[in-house]
Amino acid sequence: MTDATISSLEIRPAVARLIATCFLRHLEAELKKPDAVLLEDYPDKPVREITRGWIARVRGEYAIAPDEKLPTENLFDRWCAINGKFEYFDSAFFGYNRIFLARLNDLRYGTPESAEAFYATLRNTFDDFDYEKQGYTVAFFLNSESNMRELLREAVRRNLPQFGKAADEIVLRQSASLQTTMYEYFESVLKTALSENVRLLNGILPESVATELKQKGYVEPVYFSDTAVLFTDFEGFSQFTEHLPPSEVIRRLDTYFTEFDHICAAHGLEKIKTIGDSYMAVAGVPGLHEAPVRATCDAALEISEASRRLSAQSPEGWRLRIGIHAGPLIAGVIGKHKFSYDVWGATVNFASRMESSGAPGRINVSADVHREVERFYLWEKRGPQPVKNLGMAEMYFLVGRRSLPPP
Repeated sequence: MTDATISSLEIRPAVARLIATCFLRHLEAELKKPDAVLLEDYPDKPVREITRGWIARVRGEYAIAPDEKLPTENLFDRWCAINGKFEYFDSAFFGYNRIFLARLNDLRYGTPESAEAFYATLRNTFDDFDYEKQGYTVAFFLNSESNMRELLREAVRRNLPQFGKAADEIVLRQSASLQTTMYEYFESVLKTALSENVRLLNGILPESVATELKQKGYVEPVYFSDTAVLFTDFEGFSQFTEHLPPSEVIRRLDTYFTEFDHICAAHGLEKIKTIGDSYMAVAGVPGLHEAPVRATCDAALEISEASRRLSAQSPEGWRLRIGIHAGPLIAGVIGKHKFSYDVWGATVNFASRMESSGAPGRINVSADVHREVERFYLWEKRGPQPVKNLGMAEMYFLVGRRSLPPP
């Protein structure tokens, strides 16, 4: 065994024991604080009993007798004064105490296992503590550790001069590793939060639109000349649902709309929104679509079939109306705090009229849609039909796909 190893085996227990006495001084002061302070952050935990257990554990593990004189100065009180964030006697340190126990153990042994236990305790404590609600920043935690490190170094230099720089190095190396772990922890939290924000934003806005919003802070409205708009609505929805529990209504709507989402995505349609039991999607926005009308007709046929299949699973199955119209529109983002990607124009209004002028279980389309894709599908001509506030308009029911000879 080398002299360096012998020295390390002597120094670590001495450093750990010295700092343990400082920690005991603090733990005993903790017990003197009123419940309003001690239980503020952890009201559901038996903080006093746990703290007494820690005191007994530290005394036992570091052979500190009850009559041994502890440091006169409370190192943690000084730490609070330096940090300047809160007053010592108006604050409790239950979470930090848990971390500090693991810190003592790592100072004592200095093994990879003791270090990992220390850092795991740190991560778990941060996970349990609402530091965001308390207004703590990453800089505050890193600066606080720097302040604690200097206080510990001062105590070691003053009380263990026989070990010279070797004892000081133990405290320095541990603190450096701890700050690295803190930084990595909060970097992970930040990456997770950013990833979740991106996921939520992309769930609200199309990806290209979300990217533009993040880069510019706003989204330019865009005119699209070649689009197809699809609306769906359940016939007699209010009557069907007035006797159902709200949770069951939401569950069923979610089942239908999730299926519609999958179908629209498969055909390159962008879901725009749902309003109550109404569902809206568009082909040709925010990116151009090579065949928006055909894609919308194909999606409509599959949505209609999916709706019939789902409705057959319950005795009061809902019957779906679908309407389609094609033409130009404007798309953009509205809202500053709650964003919404939406589309506007006569095409949108007329597509909505196609849905409301249709029939349950049928797909009602405009003459423009029929004219563009007539040869690909089977149709039922309806002739001129009244359109609310717009007079008469030619309409067709889309019945199915036509079997075409190979080109």
